[in-house]
Amino acid sequence: MDSVLKQRIITAFVLIAAVFASVLLLPNIWFAVVALLVFVSISGWEWSRLVSLEGFHRGLYVAWLLLVAYFAYRWNDFRLIVMVLGLFWWAFVLVLLAIYEQGTMLYKENKWLLRVSAFFVLIPAWVGLITLHQLHPSLVIYLIALVAMADTGAYFTGKAFGKNKLAPELSPGKTREGMLGGLLGATTLSIFGAWYFALPVHDWVYFIFLSMVVAIMSVAGDLFESLMKREVGLKDSGNILPGHGGILDRVDGILAALPIFTMGVLWGAIQV
Repeated sequence: MDSVLKQRIITAFVLIAAVFASVLLLPNIWFAVVALLVFVSISGWEWSRLVSLEGFHRGLYVAWLLLVAYFAYRWNDFRLIVMVLGLFWWAFVLVLLAIYEQGTMLYKENKWLLRVSAFFVLIPAWVGLITLHQLHPSLVIYLIALVAMADTGAYFTGKAFGKNKLAPELSPGKTREGMLGGLLGATTLSIFGAWYFALPVHDWVYFIFLSMVVAIMSVAGDLFESLMKREVGLKDSGNILPGHGGILDRVDGILAALPIFTMGVLWGAIQV
């Protein structure tokens, strides 16, 4: 086993243990603090790098993110508004991904676009995460597993059967066949999830459909980070995770999935 692979495996095991311990053992208020550190502070710092901020401006950028997060935590009504804004933003991102072309001047001429996007991505994701944890910690574990299943299924299916590129301008390695394989894996997990949570029969279809939408949108989260890295010419968002790059490189799919899944659970009145 080469040293890079060994490093990746060790980091992955440490991350899995840390996630499970945080989700299952911490009370919601402390979980919110840990999640704030990961999803707003560190991710915000990495985001500032991807949007070409430097020096003092990077710290100020993160400070503004933390201030908005504070207001979202203090006022429940603002939490809901933040998550709804997150939903609209991800709908807008689908348009940005669909029209993206290499060499476009859109983001260079409108630097504010990717800079302001952190407020519509990181904050709704953090709010969605702590709200989901408040509803039931097992829902957080399920969401993480769902995104991981979609990603893993897409990887192996793409390797075995991938021929048609999904988004060649952004991520040449992703294929339509891989995405279908990931969706199949996520759907399978959602059936198990509906059974595990002992949902009423009439909630099964809604829960499975919600999970499928979330799995698809997690791909959009991955592609949106690829767009940002391509625009600034970086391979990774950071180097805080040995062998894995930055925090954003590991949570890009979850960032898109969180507000959608959380709002879906709230709207559908899913009880676990």
